[in-house]
Amino acid sequence: MKKLCFFVFSVVIIFNLPAKEHNFSIGAGVGELNGLAQEVVYRDTKSDNKLSELLWNFNSLTYIGLDIKYSWLKPGNYWGLFANASFKYGLSGKPDVMEDRDWIVAKYPDWLTHYSVHDNKTNSANLIDCNLGTSFLIFQKFLLKSYISYHYMHFSLTASGGSILYPDWDTDGDGKPDGDHLPLFVFYDEVGKYEQTWHVFSPAISFYGEFNRYFDIEIAFEVTPFIWCVAIDEHLLRELVITDVLIGGTFIEPSFLFSYKPSEYFVLSLSFAYREISNSRGDSKYKNAGQKAFIERNLSGAGYKAVDFGIISKFRF
Repeated sequence: MKKLCFFVFSVVIIFNLPAKEHNFSIGAGVGELNGLAQEVVYRDTKSDNKLSELLWNFNSLTYIGLDIKYSWLKPGNYWGLFANASFKYGLSGKPDVMEDRDWIVAKYPDWLTHYSVHDNKTNSANLIDCNLGTSFLIFQKFLLKSYISYHYMHFSLTASGGSILYPDWDTDGDGKPDGDHLPLFVFYDEVGKYEQTWHVFSPAISFYGEFNRYFDIEIAFEVTPFIWCVAIDEHLLRELVITDVLIGGTFIEPSFLFSYKPSEYFVLSLSFAYREISNSRGDSKYKNAGQKAFIERNLSGAGYKAVDFGIISKFRF
């Protein structure tokens, strides 16, 4: 009997006291991305003058996701540790456009020589976000959090059909175009494919506030230059594959999370985030079919920007 009482007492201690310190939740969500992937070729290795720019737009790209969180608060709640991860899988997005601009006449770097627009389809989109950090109590149930984030993003897109405007070239030899752009039409099914894979490591800070047992908010901000990207551009009509390896740039992300807790075990959250990557730059490997590959140093670039809206349902244990 004494052993049974001791066992029951131990179970009560294990399952009740830690519950005040440990918080684990798992949930599923759905959301939408609106933004673009940018592909750039620069005119020279040092300046930001563009020779070519492609904008791969994606509109209303729906995703489904999984969200996992764990936190521990030291007794007294003065400080704690936390870790969380989210996984997002993009579904087929609505049809959008890819725009291609070229400024290839060196004498007139601001003169848009070529322009084309194509139908754009998002084949796949996968995003992983992981955070690890610590929290500090600043006032009652208001916390300041400091943490490190890792972001992985992979996008695959295809351009097809569309139309192009090419210049009426210089025929009298004076170095200037002789007429207006000539409209041409493209009737091919697919003209190009593009992939971006991003790896980002970022310090971050957030403010968490619990106003009552039903509602809380969290506002976060990240900025970092620790960026690595591999991008693959397939020019299907030319049988040319360009592989870019890009390092550095600027990553920023402000985000906002509003949560409603109707019970101790269920949380419904609305999320908003704006993510932008700019000025990432590096080398390109060019490979034509049947020809030897060659590398252009520090002439390629890439960027990304998107607004993310999401709804997450979580269960706490």
